[in-house]
Amino acid sequence: ISYSMIENVKNKGVAEEKIIYFPNWSDTNFVTPETDGSLLKKEWGFKPTDRIILYAGNVGKKHGIEIILAVATDFMAQDNIKFVIVGSGAHSDELKKEANKLNLNNVFLKPLQSWERVPKMLALADIHLVIQRKDVSDAVLPSKLTNILSAGGHAIVTAEAHTELGKIEQKHPGIYTRVEPEDLICIIEGIEKLLKQDLSQHNQVARSYAEEHLNKTVILDKFQKDLNQLVNS
Repeated sequence: ISYSMIENVKNKGVAEEKIIYFPNWSDTNFVTPETDGSLLKKEWGFKPTDRIILYAGNVGKKHGIEIILAVATDFMAQDNIKFVIVGSGAHSDELKKEANKLNLNNVFLKPLQSWERVPKMLALADIHLVIQRKDVSDAVLPSKLTNILSAGGHAIVTAEAHTELGKIEQKHPGIYTRVEPEDLICIIEGIEKLLKQDLSQHNQVARSYAEEHLNKTVILDKFQKDLNQLVNS
């Protein structure tokens, strides 16, 4: 599902003609920058002036998302900065208990949303967080990121420069803000830098990348051609 994975497979001795690139995709016609998230923002009790920093995905220990609580602690004095964590997982209850223990009134945990609500959920965010530990980010393009890019979102992505995510950021400057994983200061500085920018407009670099590289129809059509070629060879 990534070019880094392809290189890993080659290094294990698999012939190039036996490898098919089949990445995660996004429905770029459904998840678009034109979606209005204001109604969901109101439904969840936020003010129009609140700045929403969103993590949406699996709430598990392997992602290291507990660092979001430490980040939120640093922004406690800024009343309009809200951290929203959407998803389910074994770590969810533990995370909620820790947020309550720290009296983090700027952290809000929401359950997993239906697919129909995903575009509105993405649209209400000013900044998206894609949090990963160092040991899981080498060859992965997270599925949550494909929809963020399709929505034209402004994202903070934790990844080292040599990883798949690092290479994409180098090749497409502005697609997202890459920071070192598990580095609290870097994440805080990345958020502060983005908050100073005009986030009312969608990230055109991200959206263009999604349209060109992550379009569901294009990817599935190519996969079908690859399978037909394999069967007929």
